[in-house]
Amino acid sequence: MNFPDLHRHLGGATHPRILWGYIEKHGRETDVACRLRERFGGYDGFAREFSRPFADLADYLTVHHLVESLQAEDVPYFATRAVRGAAVFESIDYLEIRFNPYKRTPSGLPQLERIKLLPEITAQVIRAGRATGFPINTAYILCMDRGFPLLLNRAIMYLAHRMPEVVGVDLAGPYQDGGMTWEEWARLFAEAKSVGLKTTAHMAESDPDDVHPELFPHLDRIGHGIQIALNHPHHLPELAERRICLEVCPTTYLRTNTLQDLSELAPVFARCEDAGVPVSIATDNPALHGDSGRIVGQYEVLVRADVIHFNDILRYTQTGYEHAFGDVRGKGN
Repeated sequence: MNFPDLHRHLGGATHPRILWGYIEKHGRETDVACRLRERFGGYDGFAREFSRPFADLADYLTVHHLVESLQAEDVPYFATRAVRGAAVFESIDYLEIRFNPYKRTPSGLPQLERIKLLPEITAQVIRAGRATGFPINTAYILCMDRGFPLLLNRAIMYLAHRMPEVVGVDLAGPYQDGGMTWEEWARLFAEAKSVGLKTTAHMAESDPDDVHPELFPHLDRIGHGIQIALNHPHHLPELAERRICLEVCPTTYLRTNTLQDLSELAPVFARCEDAGVPVSIATDNPALHGDSGRIVGQYEVLVRADVIHFNDILRYTQTGYEHAFGDVRGKGN
């Protein structure tokens, strides 16, 4: 059996052993690899940074920042291994991999110089994904960021529009002072839809108040969204009417202390099913989740927690294929 995965970050897609292998090979040649080698000393210390308990979502995202700075040194190296591993070790035949190209440019350059590098960075990821030689369809989503100004987020959006292999845009990252207002986000997502892009946005993952209905008219999917079903179920009919699919990533919610037990997801699945809101099951950042972080593990933990029934697995995989942004011809049931 094969699986789709609609929500996987490039920053969380590479096993720490692969990352440390790069550090070992290049640790005396590049600044970031050298600093990480000095900080962690060896693989065991480095791996513990990925497997340690996280206090909350913000703590969890610190590993993302660490990996993004390392990936900026050799984007193709890490992109190839992310796609290859998904095909070989997880039986994924359709993968949407998302990343912020700006965060993979040299941090020491001025902003405009970094923006000029975005097309080449994105092209490198796409070329690397194609070069694996394994039977997997891979589509790409560019992440805008809550902490970026409008100029930079619009540059990322229009880059996605210009590159045919990029199927959509996402809103990711923690809120930071100086970021865009929600009215600006609504206008930018409307702009993205007007030029033919598919859209998704991280929302209502761990914070019950992180719900923004002004974006609903402009979204095809929502990254996570579990707090909508748990705390704001009155929004579910609108999501159902608009056919907005939730991208649910079970293990993430344990790792970020959002949930204490996966049985707490039962109301999410039940309420979405009752309201007619489609739900796809995805991995998010498997490198931070151990063996259970693989796509098969996400289904298994939900079955074991009595959130879904074994006989539901085919239905949820099919939902993933149906709400994919890219080409899934010949995939699924």
